[in-house]
Amino acid sequence: MQLISDLVGLLFRGVMKLALLLVVAAFVFVVVFLGLLTALYMVARFLLTGRKPTFVTTFSRFRQTAQDYQHGHWPGNTAPSTRDAADVVDVESREVRSALASPSASQTRTD
Repeated sequence: MQLISDLVGLLFRGVMKLALLLVVAAFVFVVVFLGLLTALYMVARFLLTGRKPTFVTTFSRFRQTAQDYQHGHWPGNTAPSTRDAADVVDVESREVRSALASPSASQTRTD
C-alpha cells in the first residue's frame, strides 16, 4: 500500500512540476512575443513617419547634456575651460569702505 501511495505522490509531483514549467514557459514566450511586437511596431512607425521614437530622442538629450557638463564645459560657455588646478591665483583682498556705505545712510548722518 505504501508503494502505491508513493507512486501516486511521485506521479502527482511530476505532473505539477511539468505544469508549472509549461506555465513559466508560456509566460516567458508571451513577454518575448510582446516585446518583439512592440519593437516591430516602433520600427514600422519610424519608417513610415520618419520620426524617431520618443525614448530614443530623450536618451540622446540626456547623453548630450551629460557630455556638456563634463570637463568644465558649461552651457553658455563658448570655449572649453583649459585651466587646471595649477592655474589657481591667490589674491589679497581689501575692503573698500565707500562701496559699503549706502547713499541713504550717508545722507542721514549728522556728525
